[in-house]
Amino acid sequence: MESTALRVYVRDSTLHRLGQVADYTDLTVVPRFNAIGAMTMTLSADSPSAPLLVEGNGLIVKTAAGQTIMSGPIRTPDWSRSESDAGSGKLTIGAISDEELLARYTCWPSPTAAIGSQTAAVYKINVAAVETGMRNLVNLNAGPGALATRKNPLLTLAANGLHGAALVREVNQFDNLLTVLQDIAGAAGLGFRVIQVGSSLQFQVFQPADLSGTARFSFGLGNLTDASYSTTPPTCTRAIVVAGGGTSPRICKTYDRTDPLWPGLVLEQFVDQTSVDTASVDLTAQMDQAGEEALTSGAGQGSLAISPIDLPMLRYGRDYNVGDTVSAQLRGGTWYTDTVREVTLTSSTGGSSTKATVGGDFSSTGTVARIYSYIAQLKKDVGRLKTRKAA
Repeated sequence: MESTALRVYVRDSTLHRLGQVADYTDLTVVPRFNAIGAMTMTLSADSPSAPLLVEGNGLIVKTAAGQTIMSGPIRTPDWSRSESDAGSGKLTIGAISDEELLARYTCWPSPTAAIGSQTAAVYKINVAAVETGMRNLVNLNAGPGALATRKNPLLTLAANGLHGAALVREVNQFDNLLTVLQDIAGAAGLGFRVIQVGSSLQFQVFQPADLSGTARFSFGLGNLTDASYSTTPPTCTRAIVVAGGGTSPRICKTYDRTDPLWPGLVLEQFVDQTSVDTASVDLTAQMDQAGEEALTSGAGQGSLAISPIDLPMLRYGRDYNVGDTVSAQLRGGTWYTDTVREVTLTSSTGGSSTKATVGGDFSSTGTVARIYSYIAQLKKDVGRLKTRKAA
């Protein structure tokens, strides 16, 4: 039988491929939708590949058929040895996906101007397609269109597919680039990724596919080994967006979204847009966008963890990917449909297995995850207040 084990290659800092790691013991790869993925690999410290697995180099993981699952830099090449270990011990290699590149940069209010000329407090977006706005942010802050001192020479942009509707938005000065892209893509229902293509790291925006009619999992179909489902309530069903109040009149507006699992629950959340001039011609669009993002990030979540069996007619990486919508049958025969947030791929010399998280929060599920998400949002809000004060 042909092996289904994932293939691992090592690259250097210029993305040149150095060789294949053919003798790893265990490999875990976790691609995440619109977020930074992770890779962990163990192998003998005596492996011929060991000298290549150092900081500054990276990993490329492909399926047995040659499709790239993930690529990214090595972060932790750890060595350990116990009394029972043979040879020189064991290496545990930790790496993250190339989306981490986006987290290194902030969004400058005037990205084509030198740091001493950053007089604006916000970066304004007004484009005919969401993808165009996302591409502009990446291009001007980190890509080919960025200042020479900020430009990442490895970063390129895929062709503009013009995905998404019109986008009008203000980005607060020096907000993290990855966080802004996650907010915009989440509200628009789009996906993005950074993946190695040849000798470059390519930023891509895509429209996830609705495969709920074809990518279906159930014990009855024989393509599941286990499944678990949990729900967490929303944190926002009514967004109170407030604009102006400083140099322009104050305007307040509410946006409501009834949660289907908790239809009687009303949770109000203040959305600070007081940096927006209420005399702006695009005021309504900016307030609408802010309200949509708050309701999307605060929506109730159902989280389904499944262990699908790859069958000839339905395989991960070929027939569905992170970001796509799939269906799984729950208790009582109910079909649950949602987005694949992350997939955990494990591989060894004997083959590979897949575990998918559908819906919910990719980091984990349940109340604890929502608490950490809320703390992260508070941290982001405080950061925005600091940058606004600095302006």
